[in-house]
Amino acid sequence: MHCKNLSIVVCLLLGLAGCASQPVAIAPPADIWQDQAFQYQPALVTETRDSLFALDADIVQSLQADKGHGFSTKRRLDLLLARLYGPAGIRLAYTSGHTTAASQTWHDQRGDCLSLTILAYAASRVLGINAHMQEVRVPFAVDRRDGVDFINGHVNVVVREETEAVIDGRPFVTGVFIIDFEPQAGSGRTGTWLTEDAILARFYNNRAAEYLVQRDDARAYAYFRAAIEKAPGYAPAYANLAQLYARQGIAGAAERLLRHALALEGPSYAPLRGMQKLLADQGRATEAKYYADLLVKRQEEDPYYWLGLGLVALDAQRHGAAISALERAASFASGFKEIHYYLGLAYWRDGQREAARKQLATLSAINRQDPGVATLSKKFSALAPAKSVVY
Repeated sequence: MHCKNLSIVVCLLLGLAGCASQPVAIAPPADIWQDQAFQYQPALVTETRDSLFALDADIVQSLQADKGHGFSTKRRLDLLLARLYGPAGIRLAYTSGHTTAASQTWHDQRGDCLSLTILAYAASRVLGINAHMQEVRVPFAVDRRDGVDFINGHVNVVVREETEAVIDGRPFVTGVFIIDFEPQAGSGRTGTWLTEDAILARFYNNRAAEYLVQRDDARAYAYFRAAIEKAPGYAPAYANLAQLYARQGIAGAAERLLRHALALEGPSYAPLRGMQKLLADQGRATEAKYYADLLVKRQEEDPYYWLGLGLVALDAQRHGAAISALERAASFASGFKEIHYYLGLAYWRDGQREAARKQLATLSAINRQDPGVATLSKKFSALAPAKSVVY
């Protein structure tokens, strides 16, 4: 995956790592653990919450060089971005495949979306910026590595302005910035707010996934277990641990993990796919078909699934296929600005000018200040449609 530009939005795996609510933390069944089979050693997990977000003294000194605590939130945010991505800063780059703690990410000057989010949040704390982390839905994608499917997850950092407006006696924050180092469709939307422990659980899960691919099963097990213990409501860790069990032939415990993941998160892709494969491998064809049908239904009714297909088709200049997929996405969502942006672009490239302008009007009605409105307006006023997707 290519590195993309830092994005600031005004209003930044196996499932890899005032909002949507967190999943209910249903206690996992006591019989899901297989400590003996994996020679469980808690000491194999070396990172803690403090070490994950800690910044070395030289990093703190660099961040505080301009004594930003006396400045406004906007000015401190400018300082943060200058340190992380400016011409005179460390210029962080996005790279997939390895999750690191805040200090290591700074020194490496690169990391996956979880690593970069951890660093941005930790640096925000140093500058006294009121920030929190969130998990957002993005178009579905699978990265297959060494026989293991990695299902994309996405997190970013939200910074709230200090000013508030009062409506009917209730205070509302007037400005929100999203810091996202791998922006994509949907990443600027409101997501699920995450605590530091929830982020730590996702870090453990990602590390476990890395060890799973390396076939270091003892460490994979220790990290998956640590993720579940830190955030019992985090469903992907159960589905991922089930893959480890299945590979070791512990089918019964794997099935219990998958059923628990489904109880937590509902019919999401990873546990459905895992359950269908597990049952099929055991020759339980009727039960496997039930989960396969659920998986198809889940995809058919998911706007993010169709948005993802539409973006792939649009990038390949298959405009008819893009329109079909994006129209399907729009039928399952309202107020989803990215869908209307890309659907308008697809119509325009397909020569359907009036339909394209209707999507621009819809996008403008959702939020006239959205940058997509100006971008589409500029494209539509050009003599010929653009040849690449830019947003």
